[in-house]
Amino acid sequence: MIRNWREHVQPLCAPSRVSFLTSRRPDTTKTYNNKGSYWRTNAGNFTTLPQYFRDAGYFTASIGKIFHNAPVCGKDNDFPYSWSVRPYHAPTEPYGYEKVCPGSDGRLHFNLLCPVNVSTQPLGSLPDIQTTDHILEIFKSLSESRQEASAPHLPFFLGMGFHKPHISFRYPKEYLELYPLESVDKAPNAFYSQTQPPVAWNPFMDVRRREDTTALHLPFPYGPMPDKYHYLIRQAYYASTTYMDYELGRVLAGLEAAGFADDTIISFISDHGWQLGEHQEWSKFSNYATATRIPFMIHVPGITDTVKEGSKKPKFPLRDPFLEYKSTSRVKGKSNATGSQGVLVSDALVELTDLFPTLTDLVQLPVPPLCPVNSSQVDTCVEGVSLVPVIIDTALNHSSRSSKSWKKAAFTQYPRPSDTPRPDSDQPSLANITIMGYSMITADGYHYTEWVGFNNVTCEMNWSDVHARELYILHSDPLEDTNVADVKKNERLVQRLSSELHKGWRYALPKQV
Repeated sequence: MIRNWREHVQPLCAPSRVSFLTSRRPDTTKTYNNKGSYWRTNAGNFTTLPQYFRDAGYFTASIGKIFHNAPVCGKDNDFPYSWSVRPYHAPTEPYGYEKVCPGSDGRLHFNLLCPVNVSTQPLGSLPDIQTTDHILEIFKSLSESRQEASAPHLPFFLGMGFHKPHISFRYPKEYLELYPLESVDKAPNAFYSQTQPPVAWNPFMDVRRREDTTALHLPFPYGPMPDKYHYLIRQAYYASTTYMDYELGRVLAGLEAAGFADDTIISFISDHGWQLGEHQEWSKFSNYATATRIPFMIHVPGITDTVKEGSKKPKFPLRDPFLEYKSTSRVKGKSNATGSQGVLVSDALVELTDLFPTLTDLVQLPVPPLCPVNSSQVDTCVEGVSLVPVIIDTALNHSSRSSKSWKKAAFTQYPRPSDTPRPDSDQPSLANITIMGYSMITADGYHYTEWVGFNNVTCEMNWSDVHARELYILHSDPLEDTNVADVKKNERLVQRLSSELHKGWRYALPKQV
């Protein structure tokens, strides 16, 4: 399996998902929040990744959270354009925004922290458990169809999305015991940096609006979160992630049991990162690497396999976290339970817009062309590149392709309504966006951002209207704690990075593209 932790374009559900499913960036899709207009009517009738596979004869299905489930992604998650059947959403999903969290007062609450006894929850289950059960039924059905001699082999594209570790942290309470509070680490940089421009701050309103955190009366906009809750939130995030990881294990074991493990490509990604107290921040609404970096993993049978030929060891053994995690150290939030031995890792800079061309390339479908500068009238094109050269180099040569020989930079952006934080700074409506933070992480170790004026009618930036700059030198400041954009000795460096940022993602493409 190829593993890489890299960038996506905007750390918010709908903008990110529309972006990687169309391989177009937010300024092309004009999708900047979760409540905007459907991109097909607002920006262009863009072909999506699953739609491309469906048009090529694949059975395509959406299980769980793939598109953001809101009008911004169409009436029914882009059905029927992208999917052969209506998207599946777990019957328990709506209860995630109701009072279902047991409190010490014996009543139910709408809390951020929500470990539960699954049997007492509405319908006696949770969304991710039901989503796993549903895809296992699909595997069974597809396997039975394949075994019928008269039935033609139907290739499939299945998009499956877990909700956890998205807030609220509602998960089976037994996962909490895997992370004793005394073993949970504190963020290494749990402080507000005085060098950070106010426009860069996100006041984590989604965290504040839960009953348990509302009761803390956190000062607006900077907090801080009390230490007790700092640890409790990180504990809940770890537990929620392990819960999701176990459900993923059930999916992979089911795929193998159905006979598909040897000829199914698997990609594992997230739509954004999440800040766990770093810089005194919580949630995801920023350009910090903690909010924009994501897991990007691809398994390609016959190329990335690490099990030797002839071995009877299952490709995807179902682990028991309650045995495995208890047998390992959880000191300072680190575990040896899921070591990376045998896992191929690349250090190349990649972006979620690369997923579409990569998967089409891997199954030998024609890779859509690179989008022209003005692509609103072009239905099928991409703003990313195939990662097959990186996969081949890393897997077959058992080496990591240097990031310097691939993309020069990876790009992100985030909108703001004002120079100083206000309650809608996290998720401003399009009509209120007046500033856009354009950001890039470069292959030579810099993270540079410009917060510039933004026309919310034409969706165009004004590079000459600079509200703030950020520069983090990652070799000496990997946690991005000190903004040195205004330091005199960095003046020429800032000029260079500014020029590269203005040139955009096209300048940063690999030479062979």
